[in-house]
Order: sequence, then C-alpha cells, then structure tokens
Amino acid sequence: MAIFPRHPPHQNVLDIPTPPLQAAGIFVIFFFTAAAFIVWALRVYSRLRTRQWGMDDYMVSLGMLCSLAMVGPFYMYFKLYYFGWHTEDVPQPHDMLPAMWWFYIAQMLYNPILAFVKASVLLFLLRLGGQKPGVRLVIHSLNAFNALQAVAIFFVALLQCLPIAANWDFSLRADPNTKCIDNSFHVIASSLTLFTDILILVIPFWIFLGLKMKKAAKVAVLGIFMLGFAVFVIGIVRLRGLIKLFYPSPNDVNKDPFYDITVTLSVVEANVAIISASAPALRPLFQSWMPVLFGYATGYGKSGNKYTAGSKLPYAQRTKGTTGGNTTLVEDGVTLKSIKHKRGPDGHIEARSESPTGSEEEIMTYNGILRTTDVRVQYDGSSTIGGDRLSRVFSRSTLDTLSVDL
Repeated sequence: MAIFPRHPPHQNVLDIPTPPLQAAGIFVIFFFTAAAFIVWALRVYSRLRTRQWGMDDYMVSLGMLCSLAMVGPFYMYFKLYYFGWHTEDVPQPHDMLPAMWWFYIAQMLYNPILAFVKASVLLFLLRLGGQKPGVRLVIHSLNAFNALQAVAIFFVALLQCLPIAANWDFSLRADPNTKCIDNSFHVIASSLTLFTDILILVIPFWIFLGLKMKKAAKVAVLGIFMLGFAVFVIGIVRLRGLIKLFYPSPNDVNKDPFYDITVTLSVVEANVAIISASAPALRPLFQSWMPVLFGYATGYGKSGNKYTAGSKLPYAQRTKGTTGGNTTLVEDGVTLKSIKHKRGPDGHIEARSESPTGSEEEIMTYNGILRTTDVRVQYDGSSTIGGDRLSRVFSRSTLDTLSVDL
C-alpha cells in the first residue's frame, strides 16, 4: 500500500442533489473565501502602490493561498458527507471513506492558515515601531510560540494515524498495528489556538491605550478589533462543536448528525481572520477615496512656480503656526510638530511629518520614532533662489519622520 494513496473512487458530486441547507453551507464556503480574496487583493494593491510591501504581507498571502486551496477539498467533503441532509434521506449504503479522504486534505490546508495570519499580525505590530521594549519582547515571544505551535500541530495532524490511510479508512483502525492519537488532540489544539488568539487581540489594545487619534481613525481601529474579536468568538463556537462531536452528551446522540452545517465555521474563521489582518493595510486606499475622513493635511499651495511659496511642489513652502499649544512648521512640504513640547524618556523630542502614503505606521508616533530618513543636501549651480545657488537632493522624495536630539 502506498503511504499516501490516491483518493478513493466516488460518484460525481454534481450528480448529488443539493437540499436547501446544504446549498446555504456551500454559499458560506464560497462567499467568505471570495470576500477574503477581495480584501487581500486590495491589500496587495495598496501595499504595492505605496511601496510598503513587507514580511507581514508575505505571511497573509500564504494564508490566503491555503484558504483558496482549501475550498475544493472542503466542498467535496461537504457534498460527499451529505451535510445538510436528514438522516433518513441519505442514500444507503453511505460510504464515508471518500468524504473523509477529502476532509483529511482540508485539514492539512486549514491548520496553517491561522498560523500565517497570526504571524502577519505580529510582524505588522513589529513593523509599526515605537513600542516599549517590553511590548516588543512579548510580540517576539508570541511569534516564536506561534511558529512552533504551527509546526507541531501540522505534523501531528499529518501523522495522527499510522498508517496514514487509517485517517480516512476507519476499517484499518481495527488492526492492532494501527496507531492513532486520541481525539483530545483536536480539542487541545483548538484551545491553544484560542489562547494565542486572545493574546494577539490584547496586544494592540496595550499599544493603542491612551493614543490620541482622529475620530475616523478610532472608528477604523475599533472596527479592526471587532473583526479580530469575531474570529475569537467563531473559534469558541467551533471548539464547542468539536467537543460535542468527540464527546457527545446523551441529548446530542439522538440528534440528526447530517442536518448540521456548523462545520463551515472552519472556513468562516480562517477567512474572517484574513480580512481582519488585511484591514489595516487598506488605510491608504480609504485616504484616497475619502480624504475628508481619512486624509491628512498637506499644506500644499495651489499656485506659483516650483521655487516659490504657493507652488504645488512640496518643497516650495514654509509657514508656521500654533494650535492647541503645539507648534506646527510646514517647510518643504513636510509638516513638523512638537507634541506638546514634551521630552521623551530617551531625551528626544519628536518632530513628525504627515506621510503622503498614508501609511498606518503614522498612528504609532505617540511612543517613539517610527522611521528615520536620511537627508543629503548638496549645493551647486543648478538653480537660483534669492541670489543663492542651491540644489537639494533627498534620499527619499518625502520625509516621513524626523528625530531631533536636544
């Protein structure tokens, strides 16, 4: 016998009737996968457009790839197991072997999704920068734990029965040489997943505690947190379903085992997690679509040549004003402000610009420097301003953050 034989023969699933409840389950499978794909595609467009592609984007992309690959096996499992049917309507004899083979494949694709998504969220939090050392230590520790947990769960699930064919061919389990782990593995693995879910959900609250933001930004952050909390709630409901499946109560035994589509929660959980992880990266798109709510003050003028105040070009303007005790200086299109003139614990005062990319890293400036940009100035005879020959050459087109050491 091959270690991993081809799937058992079965009838064409398109010839199997689809009752209403099963049709609803199939809709859930494809709808949430499609929604996650659309949000992920917008994230990719936003990151490439703003040239902010990073490791967190690679991680969530791997999760999306696994989610797309899981749709086919999960659909086959859903149809061949006759989910959404009443027991008396299921054709007899009912051979579950093909359905369980597809379910085993779906398991191998499902388990890595949440791990990739969590890694993406943690890398994103590290990417924000500015956290206190204790916060960064917690994030690194969770990242390491998540990676080790993902590897362990994947291989235990892969080898949960030896020979591997016993995972779908239950007749082999009668052989004394067949070894299978206890069903408690699935409950423990789901519980650990929920534990890391809640920890990763708490970290952003820890980071954003006391942070002052625009109302629209606060609403956006709250919405993202609610999506993350929804993933946690779905995971709890899914765990409850696993417990009822492996450790049924007397009331559960008498229920119709086929007329139930809660198994689709695995697809919902994975794809809502992808949507939640991708939402913060859509901020630049919302800023371009709804600048009044999500925009930033550019301070650019509307007229003038490229060397005079009022030019549309960002380096031709210098103004100064005071608002709410804060000093704002717009020079060369870069808005710098001293945040209540407070010296930080490291002896620095922050001077911050408004990033034209609208990157989500802006909202982290309350706790340190986000990004350091080198500025190189050289003088030659390429242009004249007020009798001075001047040419400014910048290492980046826009200054995002400046650190002033007093």
